[in-house]
Amino acid sequence: MDRLNRGRARRSHEGGFTLIEVMVALGILAAGLLTVAAAQLYAMQGGSTGRHSTEAAAFAHTQLENLQRIAFDDAALADTAGAWSAARVETNTVQTTPIDVVEMTYTIQYRVANIDPNLKAVDVRVTWDEPQRPGRSLTLSSQLHDDPPTGG
Repeated sequence: MDRLNRGRARRSHEGGFTLIEVMVALGILAAGLLTVAAAQLYAMQGGSTGRHSTEAAAFAHTQLENLQRIAFDDAALADTAGAWSAARVETNTVQTTPIDVVEMTYTIQYRVANIDPNLKAVDVRVTWDEPQRPGRSLTLSSQLHDDPPTGG
């Protein structure tokens, strides 16, 4: 009899996992995988927001460069008295199969203020609506200087 009890005692100390230990380990693994998946989604959204901000900055910079190329006394650079110009719309298109898809639409406007006879302030504003963050905007400001011809 003593011999049978020793055999049972040995079997209860043998290596292995109980069902409860396995369930706890799977629960911890599931929680970890869920956290990684959530972090991945958050990173993808952040990448999208960053891409839209970069695209808006590029549109604003291009518009500002175009205004800097215009003659200082051109009608396009007349003082707008604080009002924004008519909106110009640009789109960011993603190439997909079978047709391209417009990912984002940007509205570009500018305004001009005369500071003195040889200096103008120019603001360029780009606005767009992201699904979770509508009403986003980016504004670039610069000054245009007219160099009067020097006699000599």
